[in-house]
Amino acid sequence: MSRSQKKNKFTEPKKPKTGTYVIAGVVILAVIALGGYVAAKKPAAPEGTFNAGTTNYTGQTLEFAKLQANESGGDITIDLNELKTKKTATFDVQGINFTMNNGTPFNYLPLLAYVAPSGNIVVATSLCEPCSGTTFHVEGNELVCNACGTRWTLEDLQGISGGCPQYPPDRVNYTVDGDKLIIKKTDLQNWKPRAV
Repeated sequence: MSRSQKKNKFTEPKKPKTGTYVIAGVVILAVIALGGYVAAKKPAAPEGTFNAGTTNYTGQTLEFAKLQANESGGDITIDLNELKTKKTATFDVQGINFTMNNGTPFNYLPLLAYVAPSGNIVVATSLCEPCSGTTFHVEGNELVCNACGTRWTLEDLQGISGGCPQYPPDRVNYTVDGDKLIIKKTDLQNWKPRAV
């Protein structure tokens, strides 16, 4: 190779290696696609879920504290900060009429709310429908009916043991606005006990 050829070889602008760019582009697209796939496979939180931060109930037994529910403009509200502090709470919504499967009439709907171990706030009816239990407690990471002893997971209310595992407290949709947890009263008025 002559001296001028060598000089031209080092002074000429280098042409981009298109193969390198194509490979880099394919790798980037593969990473983006994999990220989208992983995100799509991750289970979504149930609709109306608010996360208050993880909590650990290991080795604890908690009774549900009584909270005051307020009604205004068709909305039922409870104080979110009070629920976050107490972790477990019950409250009644007056003016909701229904009859349990055993014939027991109600003119209010008992509700419970708690912070699950993941931090998600769960709101549900405070009813174990087959045994007509209306009170519960938390033992470790389990919700326990005080009437029949049936147990469900706190995280997703899956039955664990007892006589009524297929009938966990029925989840209730809610929204959060500032320091208020809000439930539409019309949603509660349409609630009926499940056939047992």
